[in-house]
Amino acid sequence: MNEEVEIKVILKNSDDVISFLNEKAKFVKEKNQKDEYFVPIHKDFFSVNPTKEYLRVRYEEEKNHFGYHFCHFEDDGSLLKTDEYETKVENPEIISEILKKLDMIHKVTITKHRKFYDYKNFEILIDYIEELGYFLEIEAKKIDGSIKNTKEQCYKILEELGAEWEKAPNMGYPDMLLEKQNRN
Repeated sequence: MNEEVEIKVILKNSDDVISFLNEKAKFVKEKNQKDEYFVPIHKDFFSVNPTKEYLRVRYEEEKNHFGYHFCHFEDDGSLLKTDEYETKVENPEIISEILKKLDMIHKVTITKHRKFYDYKNFEILIDYIEELGYFLEIEAKKIDGSIKNTKEQCYKILEELGAEWEKAPNMGYPDMLLEKQNRN
């Protein structure tokens, strides 16, 4: 299991932040990802807000994953950390089919273009999701002291990047897309 401490914001000046990162950070890679989310027939993980757990099949150019994630939240409802249980899979299409055969319901698919950067002790991700726009994630590579302190450091990095941002809804991309689809 991996513990992940990160922040995610809606990015309003993606070109400026990408220019900053190209100049001051180490560009690692960019890739396209397709994430399929499934729920058990008896329990819709996305029926609660915020979503506390999810099953995901990730299709990636270099490696595919199957994972279960469990989210922990602070008293104010913001994400504290995520417990990630993931494994590489050779054939994600087979995993998706197995889940369907086990009466799991395919809930939503998110397709994104993601750029990865290393900056100080953080991984910086710029995500573009066609239906939702640009997002910036800042993930600590290690917990420094407490989770709260580590999260505060993520916000300091956000300032250093010169990001014009707005707080992202307290939900993941699948929740945001489902909410948008329900409004339309």
